[in-house]
Amino acid sequence: MTPLPRRAGRLAVLGLAAALLPVRPAGGADILPTSDVRVQVSSAAVTGLDCRRRAFRMEFSRDIGLRYRRIAGETFTRNPNPYTLVWGVFALIAMVPMAVLAPPADLLAAPWRRQCGFELRVEGRLRGWAGSAVAGAPVGAEGASVTEDGVGDFVAPRYSLSRGTATADGEGRFVVSLPGRVGPGPQMELRWLVHSLPSGRMSLRKSGRRFILSEPDPEFGSTAETMEPLEIRPGSAP
Repeated sequence: MTPLPRRAGRLAVLGLAAALLPVRPAGGADILPTSDVRVQVSSAAVTGLDCRRRAFRMEFSRDIGLRYRRIAGETFTRNPNPYTLVWGVFALIAMVPMAVLAPPADLLAAPWRRQCGFELRVEGRLRGWAGSAVAGAPVGAEGASVTEDGVGDFVAPRYSLSRGTATADGEGRFVVSLPGRVGPGPQMELRWLVHSLPSGRMSLRKSGRRFILSEPDPEFGSTAETMEPLEIRPGSAP
């Protein structure tokens, strides 16, 4: 069976990262303020990795059950539309095999459903548009990861949020630490802030026994130097 809730959870994390942006300023301005300082990460470490089995839930069964209920409610109305009725009956019949297979699939998948907690430590430097170091600026990192998948527009996902702050030294260097978590999705989204203004996003993804820190969508234009993905082995020091 295709793990629909897991894929939905991963998409929800990206949506949450965008939702964490500051509230639109008064006056109806269309452009949200952002920092003119770029966060350049040079190294990162994951320590205290603790992975354990997630609490047992009938995740596949819940997904199918909620979708079944939604389709049935839209199909069998007081004044059904013929097209909607035919489509709904067909969809309900097509979902019968999935409804039958969902409970045993949940039982089989339960031992492999895990969540991991850890501490993320990131070192880097703050750069201005011309590449000059930005000294003494407050820098923060906000992490967001899905702890419980949502189901379409029926149930909203739940998130784990964390934050770490630091102040850059005279050469723009900084070290930020914050708690991290992955599971059920394999990644945690990071949002950087300088002087409390958004300064780019990154993604920390668990892949087997390693983590990959990357910047999938640089926000400082085509002239900005794209960050090369960093491979992190848990327990390693920067």
